[in-house]
Amino acid sequence: MGMEKKKRAAKVFCYYCEMEFEDEKILVQHQEAKHFKCHVCNQKLSTASGMAIHVLQVHEEAVSKVPNAIPGRESTEIEIFGMQGIPDDILAAHYGEQAISRTLRYFPPADYFFKVESVSVLLNTRIEKYESGSFEVGGYKWRLCLYPNGINKSEGKGHVSLYLEISDTENLPLGWELYADSKASHFNVIKTRCGIAQFLSLDELKDPCNGYLMDDCCIFGAEVFVIKYSGKGECLSVIKDPADEKLILYPRGNQKAKNKSLSLFLELASFETLYQRKLYDGFGSSIKDQKSFETLHLRKLYAEFESSIKDQKSSAYIKPSHAHIWFSDSNDVWGFPNFISLSDLHDKPDDFLLNDTLIVQAKITLMIYSKNI
Repeated sequence: MGMEKKKRAAKVFCYYCEMEFEDEKILVQHQEAKHFKCHVCNQKLSTASGMAIHVLQVHEEAVSKVPNAIPGRESTEIEIFGMQGIPDDILAAHYGEQAISRTLRYFPPADYFFKVESVSVLLNTRIEKYESGSFEVGGYKWRLCLYPNGINKSEGKGHVSLYLEISDTENLPLGWELYADSKASHFNVIKTRCGIAQFLSLDELKDPCNGYLMDDCCIFGAEVFVIKYSGKGECLSVIKDPADEKLILYPRGNQKAKNKSLSLFLELASFETLYQRKLYDGFGSSIKDQKSFETLHLRKLYAEFESSIKDQKSSAYIKPSHAHIWFSDSNDVWGFPNFISLSDLHDKPDDFLLNDTLIVQAKITLMIYSKNI
């Protein structure tokens, strides 16, 4: 037995703000932009819990309320995707009391079922929860969780409560998330099960006219369709502790300023070394092999920096030069071809040279990187 929405001409609507749309595709786009967008990097996520997990793992912040939601609908724990997951009472209030109807199907579930014998005895025991054996669908392992007398904390008292739960989560990657079409359908590292607290009232179950019990036996089952996500994205983040840099000095100038100026350039640490360090610092793990690095490499890096030369008479750094640039795999060096003219050095050798030593300084003031996610 399942739950189906009646076909209706009315527009779809957003659970969080009650805005109506012509079709669900536009609704999903609205939710991603208005309610599921990261407030730090503006990445659009698919669900509220997905947004909360992203903000916690990537930016180390906690989010407990959905942005731009009306009072009473700010919770990130309710799984909404388009029209999926909207509580029955909200649907009924929006479309009218007949928005939800029960329908029968005359073929068994394709993936898993289990038979309960002596149901009347089971209902009078102290068994609060029964977990089925594991079954595999879409490359993941699942199990059914049955509460014969309802799960009280979710207002399931007086009903049979039935949940679908993903098992063996310890073998899934950090931050895992997937969708399964099974009435309530979003699973992630925080929410490992979905289901219906009021799946079937005990009165309906016991009524012989309904046909759920045959010789005091009842059969429950599940049919799961895993929706695999293959999208790509990127995240823009600030590096709190800029990477070590290397200065490259051309005493007589580089090719562009040869014999005219002293040239000074800044070269960043290799992208692989930088990313390995940042991944370890920010996420508690490190990349150990080249294949992993290619999968999770930095796309580009923005830096603001300044360079100066020391007046060794006054011990002050003068002639500061400022620059800002996007570094990439093909552009990891940037600087000042005409940092200081050779004529200035020759005219004031006592200011800049001491014991035939010249002192220059480079300082990175800001570093922002973009990485694939």
